[in-house]
Amino acid sequence: MSVRALLAAIVVVSIPIAVNGEPQAPQQKPDPQAKRTCSVRPEIGSRINTIRTCRSAAEREAARQEQRQVIDRVQANKVSFGR
Repeated sequence: MSVRALLAAIVVVSIPIAVNGEPQAPQQKPDPQAKRTCSVRPEIGSRINTIRTCRSAAEREAARQEQRQVIDRVQANKVSFGR
């Protein structure tokens, strides 16, 4: 009786492995930095056209830092003429 129960348990455990070919790994959550989000803004000079920009969070942060560096560079090189 216990041999039958043991064999039944082995069969029940091995059926999902035999059907799928390998044990299932837990699903991984997608990286939130890799998720792309899109924003739509109006095109300058047009009442109809819009510009759609899709970027990941990491790309948005890199663009923001680059824009900030350009602003800092321009402000640091200001020259006042005549005063």
